[in-house]
Amino acid sequence: MTTLESNWEKTLNIFGHNFEDKVIFESIITLLKAQEVNSHELIATIEAEFNVPIVSEYADELEKIYNEITDSHIKLTIMSEEAYLKQHASTNTPVHFEDHLRPDFTFTNFVVGNSNRIAQNASLAVAMKPGAAYSPLFIYSNSGLGKTHLLNAIGNYIKEKKPHLQVLYSTSEQFVNDYISSLSNHTINDFNFRYRNVDVLLIDDIQFIATKESSSEMFFNIFNALQNDNKQIVISSDKPPKDLKGMENRLVSRFTNGLTVSIDTPEFETAKAILRKKIEIEKVDYPIDEEVLDFIASHFNRDVRELEGSLKRLFFYKVVTGQEYDHINMECALEAFKEDYHTTINTAKNEELSVDKIKKVVAEYYNLSVQQINSKSRTSNLIVARHIAMYLVRNLIESISYIQIGKEFGGRDHSTVMKACDKVEKNMKKDPNYRKAVEEIKSKLV
Repeated sequence: MTTLESNWEKTLNIFGHNFEDKVIFESIITLLKAQEVNSHELIATIEAEFNVPIVSEYADELEKIYNEITDSHIKLTIMSEEAYLKQHASTNTPVHFEDHLRPDFTFTNFVVGNSNRIAQNASLAVAMKPGAAYSPLFIYSNSGLGKTHLLNAIGNYIKEKKPHLQVLYSTSEQFVNDYISSLSNHTINDFNFRYRNVDVLLIDDIQFIATKESSSEMFFNIFNALQNDNKQIVISSDKPPKDLKGMENRLVSRFTNGLTVSIDTPEFETAKAILRKKIEIEKVDYPIDEEVLDFIASHFNRDVRELEGSLKRLFFYKVVTGQEYDHINMECALEAFKEDYHTTINTAKNEELSVDKIKKVVAEYYNLSVQQINSKSRTSNLIVARHIAMYLVRNLIESISYIQIGKEFGGRDHSTVMKACDKVEKNMKKDPNYRKAVEEIKSKLV
């Protein structure tokens, strides 16, 4: 504890001992923090602006007690924490702290397809006009599909086009660690200054903060401060806001106040385009047969990391075999992936066939035809069967995307499939008979 903190604590203790209204003292006065002192002035802050007039009524008495303890003659100034931080920012040379951006993650090398087009478009719109709209922008998807790439692309674009703006990228885990460290080292003012005085805040994997009560409270306050100043906030997560277990409702409410977009598993065309982009970046100087790219894009497309990993494995195998292959053909590829051949390849084939199998089993259960399930008919019994079939395909076939499911069910939009799956989950929770039907159909498939 510093000398200032010690003297201020004594001041509050003496004041509280003689103060009759214990509710006001415990609820408000004790929240006053001594920030800095010089030969003329002591500055104390309180978090909420609306509490400043209340505590200011007792400023003279607090000032008198402090001066008696320290044998000094200084004036006590009381202000909100936000006002203090703004004053601190305006009276000091601007601090250009580390933005933590990855320079290799840009919009230029982000491959766009049906699975991520909306997320990419929203991210570019935010980068072009930060703070003007879509704040916060909330991006969610499973791991490895490009959320981190887009967050960094936003930051790098703004750095290039608007270099006067302050950008900060951080994972929520790093945010928590920074906060804990600032408490331990008594540098909470520096922490607040860094996070509250940015123009663009990019927070990755927000789900990590959900169960951290104190850190969530701090993030909530920072979020509000930035929103009030029309700053840009971009957040990523592995789930949509409403599904973030353990997250405070007030934070979830603010996350949904902006624009929420998702990234889906890459479809074949996007997966193949990603492979081409990675080959270009790696500057591969030997040919790779088209059917090899088709093979990888079909069987290793659960996420971008798996696609990258399959390419690295292929390149490594080519190096190991030396001059045996002057280019990468299917023979080389099958040798490189032979350990996974019987599992990954056969599983992929089974999954492709099981879409039809699921539709057939659901149709038989409801005494319908597969053609009816695929049709555009909106008859209630057909809708129930169609939704359950979509739900089972999504849950039983791990690597299939909403886009692919939509194509399998008469060319429907991926958002229609997502809504159908959500509806089935809700119906299962509230209707025991509905849940029993889904479980009976599932038992015929697994």
